[in-house]
Amino acid sequence: MSSVSAYYNGKTVLITGATGFMGKVLVEKLLRSSPDVKAVYILVRPKAGQSMQERVANMLKCKVSFYILFSDLV
Repeated sequence: MSSVSAYYNGKTVLITGATGFMGKVLVEKLLRSSPDVKAVYILVRPKAGQSMQERVANMLKCKVSFYILFSDLV
């Protein structure tokens, strides 16, 4: 177990910018390397005529790993 994984086990994490490129990478890496993270909250704002829900749905469609991890939310 890596030190990053050990640190986040049992923790709650808030991520801003999760729909951007680096945010997507961060969320995926966090969930993959720390399966025992307690909760991950993402802060999403409406942008470019898209609602928050639409932006999250687009984020989840971006990668297969996101679909597998979050398929119950879409």
